[in-house]
Amino acid sequence: MMYKRRGIRAIALCCLLSMAPLPAVAADAKEYLVKAAFMYNFVKFVEWPGELAVSKRKSIDICATGDGAFVSSAANVFKEASTAALKLNMVEEKNWQDAASHCHMLYIGQGQEAHVAEILAALKQKPVLTVSDLDNFAQSGGIVGFVLSDNKIKLVVNTRAASEAGLRVDAQLLEIALKVIKN
Repeated sequence: MMYKRRGIRAIALCCLLSMAPLPAVAADAKEYLVKAAFMYNFVKFVEWPGELAVSKRKSIDICATGDGAFVSSAANVFKEASTAALKLNMVEEKNWQDAASHCHMLYIGQGQEAHVAEILAALKQKPVLTVSDLDNFAQSGGIVGFVLSDNKIKLVVNTRAASEAGLRVDAQLLEIALKVIKN
């Protein structure tokens, strides 16, 4: 019960953060923090299969490729969010081909636009939650896309891609999505 309350509070925090307008100055830094907060909550509201289930792990790797500035910001968020029961490791994945071997989540950042189709094809049936802010990411087969709507960060969630990866997205996360892609 306590876990569910924390989860609901965490989703509420993400909603509040995403509703705050992004000022022109320092928008990147704030955007990175909001995205990292969302990703922290994805850990709570996405179910991985079998031995990869977060409840069965002492630590998980949250990886990023293509955006070193995001890694720096997110690393602090995940370090602060880590507990004695679960350590969240921020890993800058220089070689995205290695992601399936250890990453629970892969953020695909700027600089990887030319490789998105290849990355998504390689991870299609792997239990890796793919996340990005690249244009039309979820529509292109990614699982969670960050989009800017009315100067606020919103989510587009592709449940078909999640299912193909063996992941289950909790209804509470789907409720806050701007758009859910089912087919």
